[in-house]
Amino acid sequence: MRKKLLYLILILTPLTPAIQAKNNSGIDWVKGKVYSTGINSMAINLHGHPVDIESGNKLSISDTRNISYERSREKALIKAIDIINNIQVDSEKKIKDLILNDVTVRKNITRIIESHASYKDKTSDYLVTSCELEFNTGYLLTAINYNFPGDIFPALNDSGITTLYTSLIIDARGLKIKPMLLPSILNESGLEIYSKNFINPSYAVRHNMVTYVYNETDAMKHKKAGKHPLFSVALKNMNGNPVISDDIIKKMFSNKKNIEYLSKCRVIFIIDR
Repeated sequence: MRKKLLYLILILTPLTPAIQAKNNSGIDWVKGKVYSTGINSMAINLHGHPVDIESGNKLSISDTRNISYERSREKALIKAIDIINNIQVDSEKKIKDLILNDVTVRKNITRIIESHASYKDKTSDYLVTSCELEFNTGYLLTAINYNFPGDIFPALNDSGITTLYTSLIIDARGLKIKPMLLPSILNESGLEIYSKNFINPSYAVRHNMVTYVYNETDAMKHKKAGKHPLFSVALKNMNGNPVISDDIIKKMFSNKKNIEYLSKCRVIFIIDR
C-alpha cells in the first residue's frame, strides 16, 4: 500500500489541478478536514454475472464487492491527494511544491496519509460501492519539513492596561484572504507578530494554526474563541496575510496569559466564503 500511495503522489502532483474534485470532495477549512468520495461500479456480462472489467473473468458476489471496495477507496485517495497537493502552506508554496522539491516531504506525506486517513465504505447494491475518506489538515504540519523554533513573542513596552483575552478573532472579509496551513499576522509596520515561529506545533497539529470561519456568529461560538475573545478588523492584506492595528496588538499582548493562548493557536480568521 505504501509503494502504491507514493506512486500516486508522484504521478498526480505534476498533474494538479487537472483532476477536478467531485462527489462531495473538497476541504472544509472550518473543521480543518479534507473530504473525498470515490465511487466504483462493477460490470456484468450478457448472462448477468459480475465480471472483472480488466480481465473479463467471472467473479463471485463477495469478490465483486471486495474488488469494488478497493477501487472506490483508491478513487477517494486519488481525489484526496489532489486536494492535499493544492493546499496553500504559506504565502509562497503549496503542498505540491514541497512534494516536487523535497524527497523527505514525499515520504512524510505518504506516511501521514497512510496513518491518519480514515475510510468509510458504503454499498449501493452488489455492483456499486462508494468510499468516503476523511483527513485532518493539521497532520500535514508533521510532513512539510518546516522548523517551529518556538520563539518568544515580540515584547511590547507600552502594552497599557492588562486585560485577559481567551483568543484573537480577525475579521478579514473583503481582503481576499485565503486559507493557509501556516498564515501570519502582521502589525502596521509589516512585522510578524504571529507566525509558525511562535506557536506550539503540537497544538497546531491538533487544532490547526488558524481556524477559518465565514461569519461572526460562528467565530464567537467556536470552541477556540473562549469566553472573552479579542475581536479585530484587518486593515489590509499583505502577501496573503492580515495586517491588524498596533492598538489591537497592544491589547492582546497586555497579559502573559494572552500570549500563552496565542502559542496554543487560539486564533480565528473570518474570511469570505
